[in-house]
Amino acid sequence: MVKNGEFFVIKEMRLKGMSITQIAEEMGRDRKTIRKWLLKDTPESFPTRKPRPSKLDPFKDFIRTRMAEGCQNARIIFEEIKARGYTGKGTILRDFMKPLRPHFRSKVTVRYETKPGQQAQVDWGHFRANVNGKQKRLYAFVMVLGYSRMMYVEFTEDEKLETLIGCHLRAWQYFGGVPQSCLYDNMKTVVSGRDDNGRVIWNERFARFASHYGCKLLSCKPYRARTKGKVENGVGYLRKNFWPRIGTFTGLQDLNQQVRYWLDTVANCRLHGTTHQMPNERWKVEDLQPLNHVPFAVVDRHYRKVMSDAYVSIEANRYSVPWEHIGRVVEIQDEKNGVLRFYCNGHLIAEHSKQWGRHQTVSIKKHFEGIRTSTSKPVPQPTPRYMANSTPEVLERSLTAYEELAEEEVTLQ
Repeated sequence: MVKNGEFFVIKEMRLKGMSITQIAEEMGRDRKTIRKWLLKDTPESFPTRKPRPSKLDPFKDFIRTRMAEGCQNARIIFEEIKARGYTGKGTILRDFMKPLRPHFRSKVTVRYETKPGQQAQVDWGHFRANVNGKQKRLYAFVMVLGYSRMMYVEFTEDEKLETLIGCHLRAWQYFGGVPQSCLYDNMKTVVSGRDDNGRVIWNERFARFASHYGCKLLSCKPYRARTKGKVENGVGYLRKNFWPRIGTFTGLQDLNQQVRYWLDTVANCRLHGTTHQMPNERWKVEDLQPLNHVPFAVVDRHYRKVMSDAYVSIEANRYSVPWEHIGRVVEIQDEKNGVLRFYCNGHLIAEHSKQWGRHQTVSIKKHFEGIRTSTSKPVPQPTPRYMANSTPEVLERSLTAYEELAEEEVTLQ
């Protein structure tokens, strides 16, 4: 059969005026073959050969699965498929595995299981929600205990360091203790950078916070975030299972109440796909460290003076505090999760849900109780003071009074 390349050469020679005999001599072909191909408009394609069935075909899916799990050794897989009924040779297996190795090697991650209480993994999830007709970005703090897969989730308004510290404290309170270590990716609030030897430089304040509670900090290697797959799976589960359930919510505090209910009734009591046990059952044997009762300054508090109407203004909104604190300076602690706490001399005096908008007033009736009775007492009148007058008073009379007095004296004589 004439090859496709020869077909076009034959056509070109004919266009240049060469005879069939000349073309046949030039190409080394029979004249009948040349004449036959000159009558065709396009070259003939070679007939496709039907693939022959291979003894390896029934085992190819099993081989791909084993390679995805991390087994790249052809001898081991050969022994496994032979035990399953494979009757072919190892050469066919190696030829099949060779082009697949680079693909599966780039994806394989060794699963690392931790002992009870040994490790927790932390990550952020990003969500968008329609709040009062506007699209607002929300952040979901997620912590997963490595052994039990117990989850904690909290929605916040940002990812700042103060917010991260507060979320850690509330997560540890939820779990009932502190793990020996926490694993992070290279989030900027935790990792400040790396030195010349590639060692992690931790954020100073966050490192002091972790040390205060006896938690060791661990970081994923650059571009190897899959090493914290437990929490990444947790974020994905939150997005697929919890977020579609949400219809409406009035604010972050309401949203966090809903996610807490979901954690307690769905996420932490489901049959986990890897452990095949419920997280809240395995959590019972988590050997967590007790939470340090000495408080750490979770956030930098804002100082405000209580106005004469017993309100405190922050971010263009007004919140009430007990009227006894009028005129005093109080501290405001913004938890960044929809809660504002007001302190005076270290004591909590009020707590409010943080408002989304501006120019709103939030009041608690109890803060004004007693304000009328204490101010309705009659005010005593001030005692007048004696003022000495150094100038004597002179009584003024008309002249007729003196004339009458003179006439009266004459009459008496």
